[in-house]
Amino acid sequence: MRRPFSAIRSGLAHARRRIHWRGEGCSLGYVILVSDPVGNYVRRLQVEILKEHGTSPGLHVTPHITLKQAFPAPLLDPFERYFDKLVNETEPFEIVVRGFGFFDEGIIFLDVVQSSHLAALRERILRDLSIEFGVHPYSVEDDRYHFHATIAHGLPRASFERARKALDGVRIEFSFVLDTLGMLLHTRYGWITYKRSALQGRQLPNA
Repeated sequence: MRRPFSAIRSGLAHARRRIHWRGEGCSLGYVILVSDPVGNYVRRLQVEILKEHGTSPGLHVTPHITLKQAFPAPLLDPFERYFDKLVNETEPFEIVVRGFGFFDEGIIFLDVVQSSHLAALRERILRDLSIEFGVHPYSVEDDRYHFHATIAHGLPRASFERARKALDGVRIEFSFVLDTLGMLLHTRYGWITYKRSALQGRQLPNA
């Protein structure tokens, strides 16, 4: 006898609530999903890097600006509920992306203009996770944290230097209003955008 679809959905929901990740475990991250123009620009550069250097780590990850770096999560539901709360309580603000930046670890990124709104949102998440779940910030998540949208990471030194030289002097600028947050999930199969949620019905203050 076939189970009704409602029973199947209920069973899946129950199983998801009880998920306990084994082996390598699961990691989560909270991010800002960039606008279509920014995301398309990142993808074009990633493909160009792939064609030029034969590798382009990061292609499988949705273009984003990280608010909370990946942290281990043995259970998914509590952090999903927190994400939903965060989406509901976040007000929109303008984000400006200007130029390129480079970290010595072989990372190429779009530089995000630092702002009090970005800092406040990130600090709220770090504080909430620490208080509610005992997830404490990493040493790199202090006041020196630099917002960015990664284009490529883990490039071999020679490829990194060539790509860096090619981008030297290139001037770009985008601006968009934050309207979508994302919850990224990593398993042994790689990163996925587990959840994306729009800030429904919200407008810029004084708009």
